[in-house]
Amino acid sequence: MDLGFVNTILDPIMNAGPLFMIFIVFTVIGLVVRLGFLKAVRNGLMIAVGFNGVYIVVDYFLGKVAPAASALATRFGGVFTYTDIGWAAFASFAWSSPWAYVIVLLSLAVNLVMIFTSMTDTLNLNIWDFWEAIIACLIVYALTNNIIAGLVFATFLAWFNLMMSDFNAQRGYCADLGFEGLSFYQGTNVAWGAFGHYVGKLLDKTGLEAKFTPDYIQEKFGVIGEPAVLGGLIGMLMGIGAGYYWIDIIMLMIALATSLVLIPMMSGIVMQALVPVSEAAGSFMKSKASGKQIYIGVDPAIAVGNTTVLATTVLMVPILLVMAFIIPGSVNHPLADLPSLLFFWVFVVAPNKFDMLRTLITTILMGIYGTFAATLGVAKWSSMVAVAQGVEVAEGTGVTSWFNHLCPEMLVAGLLGENYGKIGMAGLIAFCAVVIVITIVFRLRYLKNIKTQTAAA
Repeated sequence: MDLGFVNTILDPIMNAGPLFMIFIVFTVIGLVVRLGFLKAVRNGLMIAVGFNGVYIVVDYFLGKVAPAASALATRFGGVFTYTDIGWAAFASFAWSSPWAYVIVLLSLAVNLVMIFTSMTDTLNLNIWDFWEAIIACLIVYALTNNIIAGLVFATFLAWFNLMMSDFNAQRGYCADLGFEGLSFYQGTNVAWGAFGHYVGKLLDKTGLEAKFTPDYIQEKFGVIGEPAVLGGLIGMLMGIGAGYYWIDIIMLMIALATSLVLIPMMSGIVMQALVPVSEAAGSFMKSKASGKQIYIGVDPAIAVGNTTVLATTVLMVPILLVMAFIIPGSVNHPLADLPSLLFFWVFVVAPNKFDMLRTLITTILMGIYGTFAATLGVAKWSSMVAVAQGVEVAEGTGVTSWFNHLCPEMLVAGLLGENYGKIGMAGLIAFCAVVIVITIVFRLRYLKNIKTQTAAA
């Protein structure tokens, strides 16, 4: 298949990055739901402005935390086979693939079909983060030498990820973070919301109360619970752990305090602009899709300013570094992606009622999974994709990303790909079909409950 013409048109768009797509997509959505031209453009601009503010502050946060994390890693020492080069490198590998746009079109088509068949409540507008599904597809392709197998798996992921996005939104986890009417969409990362939900249920049975929230800390310890002060305290502890000079410790304190204060402000701009789009989309869908509830799927980056998320991020830095040394067979330690893993913690804070202890227990379990996933093959498969994109690695070494380790789709893609010779296309389709049927059963049960509740009201 010659995709040269398509690439010529779409490459500049994807190379422009997520802000361009956010502006265009939300402006077009505003026009489609009859918001009016000027208002649609204005809201598209303001949403892009808000996300730009979030990205700037998050980049600032990561830029300050990353050197401290590297210093901690250096103090721990150790030599590993695979080097963590970060999610951004793999996102670039994804969007440079000629199959990227085929996967985007397939995913969007699946989304529309699911909406109009009442199989999802999420209209996903976070196209940029399709890069994760693209990498998973490329893993299957690299292991099977069959692009159709990769595209089948990518199509399956589009279905599954929307179901998981619904899971979080329907249970109010997005609303609890302050984003009513939205759903977070970011590859199979969203499945961690379900994991956090069931871990939370187990912790409830143990009697571990959700007590250590930022509000509780502020109530018990006064100003310590305020975002700026808590950020400063965390920055101080991290700076001491990294062996920083006292001046650098204070600067890290200021940086983390700044991040905890500014990110929620930027997220507020996004929400303010999303409200009219969400309301118009809701009205539009009532007339076109039997009045069903629609959640707008967006990048979970807007929620990383939550105090519990940021506190967990910093606390997990030394924990993940220690895990790399104590878990048998570990092939790398998180480095480039270490501070960026806050995008995963977003999904588990609300199911754990924003309790820092419960959230930390959940994220430690996630870290254990990520370490074993790398060992089971995700690091190797990620390196295969990178090499196929022209990255040069020394013999006996490789490159990977901890983002990939924590994305369940990468492990499943690799396992299916490595066993493709045994299961064939029929086995791949059967696996996808079984999971789809299971999700349909849960979806139909949910719709039945909603219908019953509506009738009772």
